[in-house]
Amino acid sequence: MVTFDKNPHNQFYSRVIWRLYQRQAGAWKLVQTKSWRAGSGLPGKVGRNSCATSKGWLPNGTYQMRQYDNYHGNVIKGRAFRLDDKACSSGHVRHDLFIHTEQGAGNRQCTDRKGDQPCRWEYPRINDYKSYGCIKMAPRDLAELVRLYHQHFGAGVRYPKGRVVLRVIS
Repeated sequence: MVTFDKNPHNQFYSRVIWRLYQRQAGAWKLVQTKSWRAGSGLPGKVGRNSCATSKGWLPNGTYQMRQYDNYHGNVIKGRAFRLDDKACSSGHVRHDLFIHTEQGAGNRQCTDRKGDQPCRWEYPRINDYKSYGCIKMAPRDLAELVRLYHQHFGAGVRYPKGRVVLRVIS
């Protein structure tokens, strides 16, 4: 299970938590856990509004997800987890949700230039934990999460929630 634990005081200091459970002697036992800093949403109050499309953090609840080793989207590139669409508390459905980082195709960092580059992690000079509604992690942290995921699950597979799930809580 992967959990995104929202920090209501600062959405850029939230956590992604990996927990692996295995069935042992008929019971589920937690056998592995790891946690990383993550962010979601834009600065200010709107960034903590889960109904604010392309501004707010993800709505609470559970999501199915599909992991990609090299996603080729218009904005999202490289390692990523594509999440289900999700309705927020008003019923408005949020689309195009991911766990990702700032990188280019092939999981590479692009050339450092002036300003914020969507294909380069520039933190702490620039707040790269901000996002347009997705969950963002540092490149090394996302790579580590993907390595742990690959030890038990395959890329490109959309597993049922009973096998692997993202849980978003606050």
